[in-house]
Amino acid sequence: MILVTVGTERFPFNRLMGWIDNLIEQNFLDPEQEEIVIQYGSSNVLPKQGRKYDLLPQDDFHKLMSKARLIIAHCGEGTIDLLAEYSKPFILVPRSKQFEEHVDNHQLELAEKLAEIGIPIAKSPGSLAYFLANPIAVEINNYPSKYYAKASVILENQFDTDKVLEDLTEDFIGDLIPSFS
Repeated sequence: MILVTVGTERFPFNRLMGWIDNLIEQNFLDPEQEEIVIQYGSSNVLPKQGRKYDLLPQDDFHKLMSKARLIIAHCGEGTIDLLAEYSKPFILVPRSKQFEEHVDNHQLELAEKLAEIGIPIAKSPGSLAYFLANPIAVEINNYPSKYYAKASVILENQFDTDKVLEDLTEDFIGDLIPSFS
């Protein structure tokens, strides 16, 4: 079974739904050969085939993750944390502000950094098809501390964290914590 999940964002992820529909129409994915379960959230463009749910109770969702052979998921932090609990091949598809799939491009930024450490990231229908045909078995829970430590270092190097902390201190905390300047 292939599980497609877009999380619980209030923004639709119609682009991914269209990609899945096209892959089914082109017989690249065949729901008659392998079940395709789609958790589509607030998307309003849905694949014509597959078992579809807007949202699922947490227990049901975890059962589907356990049963899945492969998981296609948005690049949300909560979903990535869940994937760490399961030893399943997965493909992440980042949401984009350009397509009104999120308020900003943090999923694209995170995806770039995750790709640097070998996480399969699909940024186009072609790359999704490639990863489906050539699945990479990346098991986050085999090295969680290494994974999170490396991701943290990559993100810290990407951003001026001292400046961010200083801005947060001044803007939100005020005089409760001494200034870093």
